[in-house]
This record gives sequence, C-alpha cells and structure tokens, in this order.
Amino acid sequence: MFIAICFPFFGELLNFFGGFAFAPTTYFIRNINAFLLPCIMWLAIYKPNRWSLSWITNWVCIILGASLMIVAPIGGLRQIIVEGKTYDFFY
Repeated sequence: MFIAICFPFFGELLNFFGGFAFAPTTYFIRNINAFLLPCIMWLAIYKPNRWSLSWITNWVCIILGASLMIVAPIGGLRQIIVEGKTYDFFY
C-alpha cells in the first residue's frame, strides 16, 4: 500500500508488468486468458482437418493471445510515458 501511494504511476506500472506476466501464466493456468499453449497442444494432439471450424478457432485464439502479449506491455509503457509529464512524487 505504501508503495502504491508513493508512486503516482503505480497503476500504469502494474499494467506494464501485467503484460509481461500474461505470457507465462498462459502456459500454466487454464482460464479465459489462457490462449496459447492449450490451443497449440490441442492442435498437436487431435490434429483436426485444416480449415475446419475447430482448426480456425484455435488459430484465432493463438493469434489473439500472441498479439495481446505483444501489445499489453507496449500500452503500459506508453501510458507511463504519456502521463509521466504530470507526475508529482509526494505531492
């Protein structure tokens, strides 16, 4: 709590590191955000026909998850840079 009060950009910092943390959690936790490894493993195990509905759905989830892992840290860093001009420590 003290750290969050001392740093005015703590929320943006959490967004930045949360984007990096999204990648490893998708490999170990199966939840709504777990796009990559479960989809890749399902494709490797079941080997559905190309261009079938399940094949397309899995590839859409893989592309969505990979792009989210790239875009999330960039957005957090951009937010820190944009709002960095107005930050006042211990104001």
